Amino acid sequence: MMRKLNGIRLMLILAASAVLPGTLTAQQQGQDQRAVTLQEVKDRLKENEKHLEEARKRGRAGDAAGLQVALDNYSRNMGGLDQALSQGRFEGDEFGRLEALERVDKGTRKHGEVLADLLNKVPEQAKPAIEKAMQVSAHGRETALGNLAQARAERDIAVARREQARRQDNAGRPETIGQPSGIGRAGSMGGPPSGGGRPSPGPSGSRSGGRP
Repeated sequence: MMRKLNGIRLMLILAASAVLPGTLTAQQQGQDQRAVTLQEVKDRLKENEKHLEEARKRGRAGDAAGLQVALDNYSRNMGGLDQALSQGRFEGDEFGRLEALERVDKGTRKHGEVLADLLNKVPEQAKPAIEKAMQVSAHGRETALGNLAQARAERDIAVARREQARRQDNAGRPETIGQPSGIGRAGSMGGPPSGGGRPSPGPSGSRSGGRP
């Protein structure tokens, strides 16, 4: 009897600790609640490419369960990234944020093409998961496109400020550009002739001392 109870208790513990596809762990929830960096955006997009490649493999093999898990992983990962960017939770300067949004735009466009192709090659029961992943991908692209104009404007402002600071820094330095070399040196262009101003001896054969 005790062995049976212990077995049931073990099964309950394992069931409670299991994570079903499509649910978020506490660690993943914490990651999605904090700001993301440009490197994390790159890493997540690369992970999503792997999830889609896995989905294609499972789809070709007729593994409906494996296909579902791969697509859920994609939707979860992309959804977290989309949420962070849509709420402005990005850690970095204007240049990094712009690059992150451009990468999401390019990556989700490619992901949408892969998912659309996959949609036509799977059984009907697998199509809802693909359609959900397509919606998540499309929403991520809409978020990127909706923020790109502002990000580009902020980048341009940052570039203008840096250029202005550079000009102000150069304005505080002594101006030497355009000054002719040699000014102020003895014997230079525009200065008195060498030899204290005395005329140089005449050419050979000229009259000297009044004699022919």
